[in-house]
Amino acid sequence: MSKMAKMIVTILLSVVVIGQSISGIISAQDRPKVMTTFYPVYFLASEIAGDKMEVSMLLEANQDAHAYEASAQAAIKVQESDLFIYQDDEMEFFVKDLLSLVDTKNTKVLESTDGIELLAGDGKVVSEHNHEGEEHNHGGEEHNHEGDEHGHEGYVHEFDPHTWLDPIVFGQQANNIKEEMIEIDPDNKDNYEENYRILIEKLEQLDKEYQTQLQDLENKTIVVQHRAFSYLAHAYGLEQIPIAGLSSDQEPSAQQIAGMQKLIKEKKVNKIYVDPAIDSKISQTVASSTQADLLPLRTLELVSEEETAAGENYFSLMRKNLEQLVQN
Repeated sequence: MSKMAKMIVTILLSVVVIGQSISGIISAQDRPKVMTTFYPVYFLASEIAGDKMEVSMLLEANQDAHAYEASAQAAIKVQESDLFIYQDDEMEFFVKDLLSLVDTKNTKVLESTDGIELLAGDGKVVSEHNHEGEEHNHGGEEHNHEGDEHGHEGYVHEFDPHTWLDPIVFGQQANNIKEEMIEIDPDNKDNYEENYRILIEKLEQLDKEYQTQLQDLENKTIVVQHRAFSYLAHAYGLEQIPIAGLSSDQEPSAQQIAGMQKLIKEKKVNKIYVDPAIDSKISQTVASSTQADLLPLRTLELVSEEETAAGENYFSLMRKNLEQLVQN
């Protein structure tokens, strides 16, 4: 963004900040506004807020969080909110630039994975990121995963950001969001606590379903379109073999594809899991050369407006994922 563009944005945001101060006096009874980045964070915030906060999503349903770029319009939307929630710096590369345009004295910012023990880019637990978080372990094995660790524009993922694919870790994020909402709106603390309690019960039930149905799976090696399933694999004792790396917009080299084809044949894998919401041309190429079938497995990074309108949500899509995994 040019200096002139930044100057214009700064002026516009100053107007927004003044407006926030005035509106705080005139309409103190309005619901707090929460801006989230993409679907997994939006889902948590919506479930916990209920009807006590106005929750929005910055990215459109078809926009990839890895490839999204900050804009003046996005900065204004964030500035107009009381709380901005994002996954983490490993997922939304644009947040650093975005927040440089936002007055965070008037808009609180929450990195939803703060204090949570994350997996490294190779799928191993890295405790250094854990500020105050509890150790999370389902008893599954840790696996090293093949594939390039570079994401958007050569970015190296120190940590894997796809925490929501493990319901228990996702619940830890929910606690972070709940606590922040209570701090902003203490009068509705009981409401947020109750919504959080119900959400955790549902997440624990989902976790039990996964554990029960996957514990006796004969083939626990899953070949996936891109390396988004480390948390799921770590939680339920699976071995993930990714065709591409952590970023959904990353494409493997011809050498990597050839190596993947060889590995699939050696392991006698006959299924490759792809996300229908993401371009699967590379996976189709690998599948056709190895006689493997393509099955859907959602990363939940992208959930369409049509799906939401039809009643699909995190829980229904995660259960559809489970239905596919038991076929492995």
